[in-house]
Amino acid sequence: MTSVEYRCFTGQPTEQVLHWLTEVNQHIFAFNETAERLAHLFQQQQEALLCLAFQEGKVVGFKLGFKENSITFDSWRGGVLPTARRKGIAMELMRLLHKWCQENDVKVIKTTTNSDNTAMLIVNLKSGFEIVGSFLHRQKRLKVLQEKRLPSETQTNK
Repeated sequence: MTSVEYRCFTGQPTEQVLHWLTEVNQHIFAFNETAERLAHLFQQQQEALLCLAFQEGKVVGFKLGFKENSITFDSWRGGVLPTARRKGIAMELMRLLHKWCQENDVKVIKTTTNSDNTAMLIVNLKSGFEIVGSFLHRQKRLKVLQEKRLPSETQTNK
């Protein structure tokens, strides 16, 4: 079994990091989002965190999110290539994101998932998220809203 290497990046991504993200995002979601579109997304954010998973030098998964304000983080998008699934990669990416959030005084992590994305809903629930609502996106796709409240630094050091 090949080991997986994880790297996390904050702030505006370099050209190389943006290339990795664009490539893995396209393979997983096929949204045809360009590097320019993703770079623009980063520029609009207060603070960004991108965690990437590498296997044999290739990106096989990612988790991307943005700080909405001083205490709230939006876990925006993430995924793992089909060939690398069921190896704990999504859970480790989630763990890294939550660790960063806790270290950066985030109190609430929010995420929105398609209701038919059972695998992601399960990863979120196993990671301590609670379902807090739902809505119809563009009047056709049901989205599930989830939140996780993080313990304060003093609660985790007891």
